[in-house]
Amino acid sequence: MASVYLRSKQRRAERASLTDAGHLNLVPLIDILTSVVFFSLLTYQGAALAALTSYDLTLPPVVITAQQATSAPQNALNLLLAVRIDRDKLLVEHTGEGGFRKEIGGVQGPSLDTLQSVMTEIRRRYPQNADVVVVPADDVAYDDLIHVLERLRIAQFSGISLGNRTRTTQVAAVERRPTRVTR
Repeated sequence: MASVYLRSKQRRAERASLTDAGHLNLVPLIDILTSVVFFSLLTYQGAALAALTSYDLTLPPVVITAQQATSAPQNALNLLLAVRIDRDKLLVEHTGEGGFRKEIGGVQGPSLDTLQSVMTEIRRRYPQNADVVVVPADDVAYDDLIHVLERLRIAQFSGISLGNRTRTTQVAAVERRPTRVTR
């Protein structure tokens, strides 16, 4: 007859085969993953790293002599020129001669030709102004925006800036109920 110690040892050995399958050695797996991450970081040369680089470009100060200040044209008009892009129309506005506003229907083919001719005329009329602000609506397709920017570049505008409309915030009206004070 076997002793109590041997019987308990035998029972433990029988049960160990049923519960031992869950024990995995994770050390080799962690070693491999650490090596992969380390060498991936060493060899990474992506566009994300280039995008994180910022350049501090400071221009030298501009010195204007008295002769240059007096010879500058006093009647040079600087326009505030804007092109607004909606889903179905283009709107050209500027501040010259009491203001100018032209609405062009559509954002494809002939509308872009009309925009280019209007902007070329404005550029010819005000040669000192090469700046324009393009303000697209929220629902404008990216391709339409690119087509408008190309037409502005063809019209010889070099200072093209993108702006955005201030989004209107809708405030929900809160219904207030009078409170009753009971004594």
